[in-house]
Amino acid sequence: MLKNLGQRMRTLRKAKGLTLVEISEKTGVAQATLSRIETGIMIGTVECHEKVAEALGIGLAEFYSGVDKRYEQIARQGKDARKITLHTKDIHVELLTQESSKKKITPLLLTLQGGGKTEKESNERGVEKFIWVLDGSVKVKLDQEEIVLKSQESLYFDASLPHQISNESAKPVKVFIAVSPPKI
Repeated sequence: MLKNLGQRMRTLRKAKGLTLVEISEKTGVAQATLSRIETGIMIGTVECHEKVAEALGIGLAEFYSGVDKRYEQIARQGKDARKITLHTKDIHVELLTQESSKKKITPLLLTLQGGGKTEKESNERGVEKFIWVLDGSVKVKLDQEEIVLKSQESLYFDASLPHQISNESAKPVKVFIAVSPPKI
């Protein structure tokens, strides 16, 4: 039995002799998104799954069949975490779970070097973020407002609003981020 949806998607795609580029062209889903789903970094949406299933010529039930819903895993520090570098060399994002295709949230550890900041972003409607400063302090630009969060302070917000996280100190800061539904 397959452990995750990404493995299932890759198996089905390869059985049909299709590349990620071809699936992307047939579905309108970005190739990078498809790759992240196949590698278990993200889950994608049901709408995305429906498009992929249709491109593969199968129904959604068949697309999901064989995925072991009971499979869980403990992510041990360093060993299982996936380090992903996003935006700039001053930013490191660590995915804090494996098998993220089966999760309802994406837990991340953001490390911002001194002076580092994320790109300004806004997610689609319905996406929420929770950030909790573990060490140091950050400035969060949320729409037109600037909020300074110190160690052990948190912020929960509608991620469809434009937002950016920055470290204005010289020392690295660590921030826990939870995104729901899963988006990377």
